[in-house]
Amino acid sequence: MTRLNPTPEIIESILTRVPEGFIRYDTLCQRVKLDRNIRDTLVNGKIAYDGDWWYDTTRLTLEQAREYRRWARPIFPEMDAKGVFAEIPIPERIAQREVRVYESGDPSSARQVLTALNAALGYAKPDDLCITPDDRKALNYLLDVGELRKFDGLIFDPLHVGSKTMRHLAAQHRLAPAREQLVELLESLPGCAAPQADLIIRFGSPVMNELLGTGEFKLFQIPGTRKGQTLGWVRLASADPQIAQQVANENVMNSWDKLLTVCGDLIRPGARDGKKARMKVIARTYTVSNAAKRIGVRQRTLEQAITEGRIEAFDDPEGVTRLPADAVEAAFSNPEYAEHITAYETLTTRDISIVVEMSYSTVRRRLQKAGFSRNDPRWGQVRGRWNLPDTYHEFRAILKQKLDEWHTQRETESAEQRREIEEQRRIQSEMHDELRARLVASFPTWQNDGRIDQRIYLRVGPPNSGKTHRALEALVAAGSGWYLAPLRLLAFEIFDRLNTQGVRCNLLTGEEFIPVDGATFTAATVEMFNPGQSGECVVIDEAQMLADPDRGWAWTRALMEAESPEIHVLGPATAQELIERMASSAAIPLEIVEHDRLGPIQIADHHWPLPEIPQRTILVAFSRAMVLSLKTELEKMKRRVSVVYGNLPPEVRRKQAERFATGETDVCVATDAVGMGLNLPADYVCFYEVEKYDGRTTRPLTPAEVQQIGGRAGRFGLSTIGEIGATNKHDLKFLRKVYYEAAQSLTHARVAPTVADLEMIPGTLADKLRQWSLLQSIPESLRGAIKTADMAERIELAQMLTDREVKLLGLEAALKLVNAPARVSSRPYWYRCARAILTDKEMPLPPVAPREITNTIELESIELSVACSDIYLWLANRREFKSFGQHEPEVREMRGEWSMQIDGALLRRINTARRCARCGVPLPLKHRYSICNNCYYGNGRDDDWR
Repeated sequence: MTRLNPTPEIIESILTRVPEGFIRYDTLCQRVKLDRNIRDTLVNGKIAYDGDWWYDTTRLTLEQAREYRRWARPIFPEMDAKGVFAEIPIPERIAQREVRVYESGDPSSARQVLTALNAALGYAKPDDLCITPDDRKALNYLLDVGELRKFDGLIFDPLHVGSKTMRHLAAQHRLAPAREQLVELLESLPGCAAPQADLIIRFGSPVMNELLGTGEFKLFQIPGTRKGQTLGWVRLASADPQIAQQVANENVMNSWDKLLTVCGDLIRPGARDGKKARMKVIARTYTVSNAAKRIGVRQRTLEQAITEGRIEAFDDPEGVTRLPADAVEAAFSNPEYAEHITAYETLTTRDISIVVEMSYSTVRRRLQKAGFSRNDPRWGQVRGRWNLPDTYHEFRAILKQKLDEWHTQRETESAEQRREIEEQRRIQSEMHDELRARLVASFPTWQNDGRIDQRIYLRVGPPNSGKTHRALEALVAAGSGWYLAPLRLLAFEIFDRLNTQGVRCNLLTGEEFIPVDGATFTAATVEMFNPGQSGECVVIDEAQMLADPDRGWAWTRALMEAESPEIHVLGPATAQELIERMASSAAIPLEIVEHDRLGPIQIADHHWPLPEIPQRTILVAFSRAMVLSLKTELEKMKRRVSVVYGNLPPEVRRKQAERFATGETDVCVATDAVGMGLNLPADYVCFYEVEKYDGRTTRPLTPAEVQQIGGRAGRFGLSTIGEIGATNKHDLKFLRKVYYEAAQSLTHARVAPTVADLEMIPGTLADKLRQWSLLQSIPESLRGAIKTADMAERIELAQMLTDREVKLLGLEAALKLVNAPARVSSRPYWYRCARAILTDKEMPLPPVAPREITNTIELESIELSVACSDIYLWLANRREFKSFGQHEPEVREMRGEWSMQIDGALLRRINTARRCARCGVPLPLKHRYSICNNCYYGNGRDDDWR
C-alpha cells in the first residue's frame, strides 16, 4: 500500500475530501509519511492544526472544529493502492450538486431541504426537514439521485457527515430513550450509583456497553467480600466519586445481613458456620451447580425449576445464585418433593429404550404419538408411561443397573475379541516369520567362483571430472560390453557418440531397439541390461541412483549380477561407502579411481535477477509448470530459450539441448534432469528455486543435489570457469552455505522382487507386492545396505487387475505388465492396453493428440499422447505382449511426429505461463496455488455471504 510523501498540497487534497472538514493526526499517518517535527512546514492558508487535529480553514473555524470533534468520527478518504483518490474534492462535489438541484424541477424546495439539513449539522429526521409536501418530494428526489442518504431512520448529507460519523450519531440517537431512563434511575439512588449487574439485567449488556462508551456514565470497581474479588458499579459522570464508592461499599456489606432472613437456619452437610454474615449465608446455602449435584439433576434442569418457581433461590451481592440448604436437602431426602424439580429433567430416547427394554425406533414412535419431543422429552411428560417408574431417582437407578450389566457384557465380549485378535496376530506373525525366512533363504548371495576374475573400478568424482570419458575408453578397449544410463536421452547420446567414433554400438531402451551390424557394444537404459550377456566390460553411470526408491533395484542388479571381468561404476563420493560394502558382501575386488573436476567452479559473488541472467546459463526450477512459465517470462524479455523437463519426449529434450549447445538459444530452463549426466555446455547454473517437492513434502535442496546440479556449470574445454548462482540474495546465501557442506553418504541400495519371491506369497498380485514390501526380507548381513524398492506405482496398477486376470496372464507376464512406464495421468490408457491383452485383442492406439499446440493445455494433452505411446511401445517390445502391438511402426511414427510438434511449439514461443484455473488471468511466477488471489478472496466473501 502506497504511503504519500507529506506536502501542504497533499494534506490540503486529503482535507478537501473529508466531509467533516477535519481529521486526526494518527488517521493521516495511515497513508501519509508524517513526522511531528515537520508539522509547521505543512501549514498554509487553507489548512491548520490544533493539537492532534488538522482542519480545513476554508470550511471550519477553530471553534467549529473543536465543537464538532465531540461527536464526529472522520475517516481517511477512499484511495487505491497507487495513491489515487476515489472521489473529487467536496467543493467540486458541491458545485456538481447545484446542477442536480436545478434539474429537480423545484430548486427552491430542494435548497430549502439542504439548508435545513445544514443548520442541523448535516443530519436530521425526515419529518424535521419537510414542512410542505413539496419539501417531501424534493427530499425523495435528493435521496434518489444520491445527493442525500438515509441511515437508521435519519437523513444525512454525505458532503458534511461521513459514514463512520453517521453510524456513531445513529447509535446515539437510538440510545437516547435508554440514556434518559438510566439518568433518571441513577439520580433517584443514593450516590447516583447502582450495581452494574442490576443495570445489565434491566437494559441488556449491549446497550449498557454503548451507554458507558458515551462518557456520561462511569464504571468503577469496589472490593467484594471474597479475597481478590471486585464488583462493578455504575455512576453518573457528574456524581461525586467518593460518595458513590462509599454507598456501593455499604450496600454490599448490608446486603449479606439482609440475606440471613431468607437463607434459613439449616447448615448444609459438611459446611462450617461463620462469624460474619457472608460466611453464615454461604454455610446455609448451595450454589446452583452444587445443588444440582446434591439433588442428582443437570444444572440446566435446576435452573429451569428456579425460573418456574418450583424451588426458592436468590442472588447474593457477588452475583452468585444461591439456594437455601433446607430446600435442597428436602429435595434430596424426599423423592416426591424432588419430582417437582426432576420433572424438568430431559431424557434421551436411548435411556428410555434401555429402561423399558423397547427398541429405539419404537420409543421414538410412541413419543411422537404422545406429542412429545422424540429427541429430548422431559421426565415430567413420560413418568409412569410404558412401564416407566414413578420417580426420577428410580429411573436413574434402573438405568444404572442395566448399563452396568451391558458394560459388563460388552467387556466380556471385548476381552474375547481381543483374545481372538491376539491369536490371529500370533498365527499371522508366525506365518510372516516363516515366509520371511523362506524369502531370506532365496535371497541371492551374489557370491560365485567367477568373482575372483572380476574387478569393480569405482570412479568417484564431481560432475565434469572426466569419469564417463575414461570409462568409455576402458569399455572400447575391452572389445565388448554395455553402457548403462539412467535416461534414454543419455543412452542415445553415448550410442551416437560411439558410432560417430567408428565404434559399432546398439541402442536398447524400454521403447526401442536400434541394432547396428557387427556391434559388440550396447548403450542401454539400466533396466534393459541382461547380466547373462555382459560382455567384457560394463559401465554403470550415475551410481547414486542405487538409492532411488523406485528405480534403484536396476542399478543394484547391474552392479551385483554383471558377469563381465571389468565393471566401471561412475558416481559421486557419496556412493563410495555403500558400493564398497556391497562389493565386499559379494567378494568382488574393488579399486577406487578418484577423479578431480577438470575445470574450476565457484559460487557467484552476487545474485542474477531474471532480466540479468547471463548467456549460456542453465536456469533450474523443479516443476514442469514453473519451467514453462519461466520460458514465457524470459521470452518476453527477448531471450532465446530452450527447455528440458521430465515429461518432454527424449527426442525433444535432445533437440532443445542441441539448440543450447550450438548457441541458437542462450538460456536453458530445466528441471533437475540436467543433474543426471545430460551434457549441456553451460558456463552458469542459476537456481530459480532452492526447494523441491519430493513426492511427499516440499523441502530445501540437499548438499548432494546442489553439488550434482550445480556441477553442470563450466564444461571442460568450453569454459574457463563455472559459476553457480540464484535469482535473489536469500537463495544465493543458501547455495553458498549448502554447496560447500559435506553431502550425506548413501545408506541403502534397493532390490525388487523376483517372480520366485512372489510365488511364495499368497493373495492377489497387489497383495503379493504389498506383502513383499512390508516383509523387508533382507539377510541380516545386508540389512544395513539393502532395502526393498518402492512398489507404490506397481501396486496401484496391480490393483486394477483381478486375481483371475493375473492367473490368466501368468505371474511373470503380469509382473512385466505392471512394470510398464505408466503414471497417474496415463493409468487409464495402460488399463485399456491390459484389457486388450487379457481379451486377446490388439492394443488400442494412444489417444489422438491435438493438431496444433497454442497453449499449455494442448501441450499437456500432446505430452500425454506421447506418454501413452511410450506404454504401447514398451509393451510391444516385450516378448509376452509383442503379438498385441502390431501397430508398433505406426505408433513409433506418430510419436516422432508428436515430439516434433512439441519441439516446434516450444520453438514458436507459445505462451506457456501459468493461468488462473477459474478466471484465466496469468499467475505470478512463484504463486503457489492454481487460482489467483482475486478469485480466492472473492470466493471467500461469497461463502461468507451464503
